[in-house]
Amino acid sequence: MNKKTINSEVMIIGGGVTGLAAAISLDALGIDSTIIEKDSVLGGKVKEYSKVFPDFRSGKNIVRELIAKVEQSSRIRPVVSASVTSAERIDGTYSVHVSDNNRYNVKAIILACGFEVFDARLQEEYGYGVYPNVVNSLDLEALLDAQEKKGGMLLRPSDGKPVTRMAIIFCVGSRSKRLGNPYCSRICCSYSTKQAIEIMEKNPDASVTCFYMDIRTYDRGFEEMYQYAQELGVKYIRGRVSECSALPDGDIQVRAENTLLGRPVQGIFNLISLSVGMMPCADAADLAGLLGIERSDDGFFTKKDKYFSPHDTVREGIFLAGSLTGLKPIKDCLMEGNSVSSRVTAYLNEHK
Repeated sequence: MNKKTINSEVMIIGGGVTGLAAAISLDALGIDSTIIEKDSVLGGKVKEYSKVFPDFRSGKNIVRELIAKVEQSSRIRPVVSASVTSAERIDGTYSVHVSDNNRYNVKAIILACGFEVFDARLQEEYGYGVYPNVVNSLDLEALLDAQEKKGGMLLRPSDGKPVTRMAIIFCVGSRSKRLGNPYCSRICCSYSTKQAIEIMEKNPDASVTCFYMDIRTYDRGFEEMYQYAQELGVKYIRGRVSECSALPDGDIQVRAENTLLGRPVQGIFNLISLSVGMMPCADAADLAGLLGIERSDDGFFTKKDKYFSPHDTVREGIFLAGSLTGLKPIKDCLMEGNSVSSRVTAYLNEHK
C-alpha cells in the first residue's frame, strides 16, 4: 500500500462514546476530524451494554445513534483497526503516522482512548477463569442482554439453568494497594446495582446479594437507584469476601466477613459476578511517550490545570476527554466529548 498524506484539522484517538461525541460536536462547528479506533468497529465498551444507569437506556442504542450521526457527516473520517505509531509537531502542525500506512497532518489532537477493566484472574481467591459460574460485570452484562432478547430468566453459563440466587462482589480490582489500584473506580457500585435491579425486575422471586466495602452512588439519580434496589429486595452486606469455591453441582460457595457485625458469613449461590474496577487504557503509556504528555501515579492522564484547563495537556495542541483522566459515568463522557470540541475550536481560532 502506498503511503498517503491526509490533511485533517483534528485527530481524535479513540472511537468510543467520548470520541464520537467530540467528532459530532466539531462537525456542528464546521471542523473536520479523523477518528482513529484500534477496534474493528466504533463504539467502545458502551456498545456492549444492555442498559446504562441510572435511567436504564440501551447502551447499544446510544452508540447506534452516535454512529449514525458520524456516518451522515462528510467532515468525519473514521479509521478503524488502526493505532498511532508516531507523532511529531512541525511548525504548529502534528504529523501523525498511523498503522493504516498513512500520515495525517493535523492541527490538534484529542485523546479519548477510554479505560480497561481489571483482569479478575489476578484475584485468584475468586476463581474467575476457573469456575464457569464466576463471571465479571461485563460477562454479566452479556448474560443480561441475552435474557432481554429472550424475555426469560437469567441463565448461568455452565449449564443454562435459571439463576435464582445471585451474588455480586463489589470493588474487585479497586481500592487495593496490593493490586496497585488504590483508587475508587467511581461507577462500579452504581453499575452493579443497575444489574441487580435488572435481575430482580425480571424475576421478583430471585435473591440478589451484594458484598460491598462502601456504597458510593454519588451522582444525580444514583442514590435513588440504590434505594429502589433495596425496595426490590436486593440485599447489601458490608463485608470482605475471602474466598469463592465451586460445589459439585456448579454452585459457588462464598466465604466473607461481615465487617459491620464483626463475624464470618457464608452463602451458596448459582452465579457470582465480580464488579471489576477500571484501569487506564492499555496503550496509555505508549501514547504518553509518543505525544510527550504526562500521567499521574495511578496511570491516568494528567490535565494541565484541573480547575482552569480541564481538557489541556502540557503539550500545546493536545487535549483530553473522557475516562482517560479518571473514571466517570457515560453521560459525563458524552458531556466531555462536547466540551472538548469547544476548547479545541477556540485553540484553532487562536492559531490560524
